[in-house]
Parts: sequence; C-alpha cells; structure tokens
Amino acid sequence: MKKNRKALLIALLNAAIFFILLLFHYSGASIKIAGANPISALALLVAVIMFSSELTGVCAGILTGIVMDGVAATPAGFNTVVLMLLSFAAAILSHYIFNRNVQSAATLCLLFTVVYYIARWLVTFAFAGDLEGGFNYLIVTAAPSAVYTTLFIIPFYYLQKYLFSKINSVR
Repeated sequence: MKKNRKALLIALLNAAIFFILLLFHYSGASIKIAGANPISALALLVAVIMFSSELTGVCAGILTGIVMDGVAATPAGFNTVVLMLLSFAAAILSHYIFNRNVQSAATLCLLFTVVYYIARWLVTFAFAGDLEGGFNYLIVTAAPSAVYTTLFIIPFYYLQKYLFSKINSVR
C-alpha cells in the first residue's frame, strides 16, 4: 500500500514537472540559443521511460502528446501519435537493449528527438511540398534543437533514478 502511494505521488510530481516544462516551452519564455529551441519535456519523457514500465512510458507519451497537440502548430494528433509510437520504441529499447546509465539515456534521448524532428519535418514540410524551407528547418532548427534537448536528459535522468529508487526502497 505504501509503495502504491509513493508511486502515485511520484507520478503526480512528474505530471507537474511535465506541465511546467511544456508551459515554459510554449509560453514564449524559452531558453532558445540561436536556432535551437529545446523541448525539454521530451528529455524528461525519455528519463521517465527508462525507469518505468512499458505501459507507463507509453501512457506518459500519449499524455504529453495530447498536451503538446493542444498548443503546438503541428497538425492535430501529430504529437499524440508520434510520441506514443516513440515512447513504445524507447521503452522497448531502454528495457531490452540499452543499459540504465546516463550515456545510454543520452543516446536514447538523441535518437528519440532526432526521430521526432524528422517526423515533424515530414508532416510539416516534406508532405506539404516545401522542400527548400524543409531542409533549412532540418539543418538550422531541428538538428541543433535535438542536440540541445539531449543535454536536458542529464538532470532528468538523475532525478528519475532518485525518484524510482524511492519507490523501490519501500517495504
């Protein structure tokens, strides 16, 4: 019973952190450097996925996607579908292929964000026929943003490692 209560508190804490990160990102008060604008919630999502079950990771991806779809300029449902699929893939990779260390977390986060930005490029530029603007987006915005987003995995990885150790330490 105590373990379930701690797990619920940690889930609520993570939900609050996700909400604050997304609010900060979409309010215009971001920490943009040149063309790179990180989506720090994606890094937190990868950290949560690494320490939770596959189902919890996919649910976190779906909920994050729903919130992002509510405010993002991408087509409706894009973030929900892409983050659900990426969360499932990241959960499988993190549990069966990658180790649970910060280097694996950074690699998984970079892969996660690169695939996210490529999917976003496909939907917003390539399928729309704007290839010239699309390649500019990939090189000037998406690539630096993916790398910049990956830097956020370091504090989020250690935060999730600490939080999930607290769940598992309850007897």
